[in-house]
Parts: sequence; C-alpha cells; structure tokens
Amino acid sequence: MEVIKTGVIGVGMMGLSQIRNCFSQLTQYEIVAVCDVYEPNIKRVQDYFDSVGKWVEVYRDYKMMLNQADFELAVIVTPDYLHEEITVECLRAGKHIRLEKPMAITPCGCRHMMEVWKEHQQVFQIGYELRYSNVVSKMQEDIQKIGNPKMIWCHEFRHPFLKKEGNIPEWIIKKAYSGGTLLEKNCHHFDLFNMFADSKPLSIYASGDNQVVYKDTDVLDNAFVTVEYENGIRAMLSLCMFAPELKGQRHMNALEVGILGDKGRMDMKDDQLYIWDRESKSEQRYTYLRHNFEAHSEDILPSLVELAECIYEGKQPRADIYTGMKSTLLALAAEKSVEERRIVMMKEMEV
Repeated sequence: MEVIKTGVIGVGMMGLSQIRNCFSQLTQYEIVAVCDVYEPNIKRVQDYFDSVGKWVEVYRDYKMMLNQADFELAVIVTPDYLHEEITVECLRAGKHIRLEKPMAITPCGCRHMMEVWKEHQQVFQIGYELRYSNVVSKMQEDIQKIGNPKMIWCHEFRHPFLKKEGNIPEWIIKKAYSGGTLLEKNCHHFDLFNMFADSKPLSIYASGDNQVVYKDTDVLDNAFVTVEYENGIRAMLSLCMFAPELKGQRHMNALEVGILGDKGRMDMKDDQLYIWDRESKSEQRYTYLRHNFEAHSEDILPSLVELAECIYEGKQPRADIYTGMKSTLLALAAEKSVEERRIVMMKEMEV
C-alpha cells in the first residue's frame, strides 16, 4: 500500500516527539510537511530532519500549508484552544485527522467540529493513547474475569504540568486556553471510564481547588470527581498535581486505574496489572516492560497502526470523534460542577 502523506501542525514537545518516536518508526507514514508559529519549535524540528537526512516543507501558517502542501493526513498537536479552528479547516480541506486530546475546550466547539465532520466523513482519530496502551489493552482483554463491573476508579498523583513555551507561554494553566485541568489532564481518564462502563453517564459531582501549586492561576491542582452511569456503575477520579515526581521511589506510582466486578477485581498501577478472582482466590500479575518513556510514545504507536488501517480501509478508529466528544463533555461537566458547587446532569451538556 502507498504511504500516507502526513502533515504535522504543531511541533512543540509533543509534536516533535511523535514525529521522532512514532511516525518515523512506522513505514505506513511519510512526514512531508510541518507547521508551527513559534520559531524555536521550527528550529528544533528542522534540526531533527537535518540529522536524519530528510527534507520536509516547513510552514508558519497552517492555511498556507493546506493550500500548498500535498498530504492526506493532518496531525494536529497544537495548544488546546486552537484545536477547533484548525481541525475544522483541515476537514474542509479534505484531510483525515489525528487530533490530540481534548477535542475542543467548549461544548459549542465540539458541536461545530462534529457538524463539519458529518459533512466530510473523513477518518478521525482522537489522541487517546491511554486506551491503546499495553496494560489497558490487557484490561480490556481480561475484563470478563471480574464479572460485571460495578465500580471504576482512577487515581492520578503527579507533578505539575511541564512548562509550556510558545506565543502564549504557560497556556496550559490558563483556563481560557486549556478548558481547565480536568479537561486538559483528565479527559483521557474519563474516556476510560466511558469505555469500561459501556454506558451513558448520567450525572457528575466534582470538588477541587487550586491552593497549592496553582494558587496564582484559575485552574485546579487537585480534585475528586464522581460519575454515575445509566447502568448503575459508578466511577471516581482523584487528582493531585503536586505529588512528588517519580524518581525511583519504591511502592509509589503516578497512575492507578481499577475496576471492581461482582466476581473479581483488576488494578493497573502504572505498567503493572493485578487481577484477583474471588472464586478461585487467585491473583495474576502482568508487567509491561517499557523502553521509551518519552511523551507516551509506546502507547501512541499502536494507535497509529490502527489509524493507518482505518485510512486504508475507509473506517473509523476506536478513539473516533464520538469518543472524543463524550469524554470532552464529561470533563467539561466536571469543571462546571467544581465551579458551581453542584451536581451536573449530563443532559445539560448536550450539544
């Protein structure tokens, strides 16, 4: 099959990492054009392509790139507040889409993107690499071992956001540009809740504040979120953005995801998975040996393999535009619940 000519819009830390560690490792793709408005990012990406002896077209205006460059897949790795505008223009230009999470930063932005996508029906993948990760895939494969899921939880205790450069420095800790911590940071955890619950969320209650590392901002640095689903499953997120950074401490992990069913339980702790069976009183342990720890590269790779198959076969990926909208609206409902100090019904977020 022919390679998929790919243009990358946004080549900061995540964009350059995906070029270097993911797209360049797969023969299905060829990067033919890149775009950024921040000169240090352009310099770094040019240095990378020079180091591997490859020439690509470099643009500072994505609309000019759409008009002049010959590519079929647009990979959008820009700050969150630009997702809606750039994705809509790429869809109208007939490009397939891989869009970093979150889909948009407002319900109206989600609706706008969905309306334009329905007109063009291009292949559309949201960058929810966590659902493609090795250990989460193992959880999906073995979930029947715990019977019917009843409770789901996610605990993320991590260091603060990495510093963001660009034309709007530190945009990630400005709610007008990121949509808030629960959207920017946790939309992919809400995606896992939706996936494992396999039901429609009914209500969300969240509480949180920003009195530790983000007290001079308008975004949260800690929160609890409870989600109730139509089928009776409950899910709970606990978030801390000021936990110690992992540097080899024993028995301390950054991310836990667990599911408790009527026949057993499974717990993911970073790259380890434990499965307990109530009837046999047995425990299984599975460990994924990660080699590349940069920017979720090993989790992104399988999603790109699936994306290529979808483009070749004309089908939509598992992390499609509907998946992106559901988790984005759930995250925005959680932000709304914190702000208004009340339970938010999902029907309020319908677009």
